[in-house]
Amino acid sequence: MSEQGGLQDEAMTRSERRKRKRTHIVSVLLLVVSVCVVSVWGMTKKETGEQKVIEQFMTALRQEDVHTLRQFIDIPLESDDTLLPLFAYLRKHPEGYEQIRKELKQQQDDRVYIKGLTSTPPVFLMKLSQGVYKFEPALYHVYVQTNEKGARIFINDTDVGETNVSLTKVGSYIPGLYELKLVTDEHEQTKQLLLFGGERIRIVHFNSNE
Repeated sequence: MSEQGGLQDEAMTRSERRKRKRTHIVSVLLLVVSVCVVSVWGMTKKETGEQKVIEQFMTALRQEDVHTLRQFIDIPLESDDTLLPLFAYLRKHPEGYEQIRKELKQQQDDRVYIKGLTSTPPVFLMKLSQGVYKFEPALYHVYVQTNEKGARIFINDTDVGETNVSLTKVGSYIPGLYELKLVTDEHEQTKQLLLFGGERIRIVHFNSNE
C-alpha cells in the first residue's frame, strides 16, 4: 500500500469517526428533547387534570350537590345532613368559596401543606389516591370551657355530652357554621361556632354570669 493511500484511508477513518460522533451527539440531543417534551406534556396534562377536578368540586359545593360531593370528599358522610353546616357557612360567607379555591391552587402549585405538621390546615386537603383525586376536610376539635357543672351541651340541637369538668371535649367537626348551646335547669346559653380555616383546636367559653 502506498503512503498516499494510507493517508487517504486514515483521513476517511477520521471523517467517519467525526460523522459517527456528530450522529451520536444529535441522537443524544433528540433523546433529551424528547424526554423534556414528554415531561412537560405530562406535567401539563396533570395540572389540567387537577384544575378540572378542582372546578368540578367547586361547582358541586356551590350547587350543594351532596351526591357528587360524596364522590369527592374523603371521609364517610353519615347522612346528607353532615354537610349542612358547611353549606350554611358558605351561604352566609360566600367569600369562603374563593378561600377554598385559593388553598387548593396553592396545593396544586407548591404542595405547601404537609398533614400533621401544622395546626392550621387548609379547609380541604387535596389528595391523589389510586389515580383518583379526593378532598379531605379539616377536622376541628371542639372543647367547652365553663364553671357550670352538669350542664348539657348541644351542637345543632344534638345532645353531645355533659360538663363534668371545666374543659370538656365535645368532638371533632368538619368546616361549617354550628350552633353550640349550654343548658342547665336554670338557664341556657347559645353561641355560634365558626369552623372554617385557622387553628384545629377550638375552645368555646361559657360564663355562668352571661
